[in-house]
This record gives sequence, structure tokens and C-alpha cells, in this order.
Amino acid sequence: MAAESPLWRKAFDGVERRIGAPLENATSSADFQVFSLKVGRVKKAVIAPVEAVVGFGLHLVGIPSHAEVRVLRRDLIKVQRELLAMRREQAVTERESTDSE
Repeated sequence: MAAESPLWRKAFDGVERRIGAPLENATSSADFQVFSLKVGRVKKAVIAPVEAVVGFGLHLVGIPSHAEVRVLRRDLIKVQRELLAMRREQAVTERESTDSE
């Protein structure tokens, strides 16, 4: 006999049944997509100048801005991937050299 679902799962399923279909209909409508696009544009228009001012202020006190930290993080991830690839390549080369001996 299968174990009965926990209480939290029953509560979740009940809420999902009630709001799932209306929420899906609302978010898949063309009006919602247009609204979402406009909100994104407004957010970008507001955040960009604020980030510029904050970035300038941070530079005045010698602290990197959020954008610079993002770029550095992306570069670091790229270097880590390249290092991992080099280590794998070295391991393969070492295995081949020990096999040929």
C-alpha cells in the first residue's frame, strides 16, 4: 500500500489546483507579455542612471562597482575553465606517456 502524502504536499497541491490554471492563462496572454516587456524597459531606464551615479561614487572612494565585479567574476570563471581544461589535457598526456613506457 502506498504511503499517504504529507500534509504540506496536500496543501501545496490544493493551492496549485485553485490558482494554477488562472495564473497560467494570465501569464500566457499577450497583454501580460506586453506589460512584462514595458516593466523591463522602465526598470532598465531607472537602474542604468542610478548604477552610473553609484559606480562613480564608489570609484571616488576606491571601491569597484557592481558592474566591474560582474566582469571580474566572468573573467575568473573563464580562467578557471581554461585551467581545468589544461589540467585534464596534462593528465591525458601523462597517462599516454606512462602507457608508452
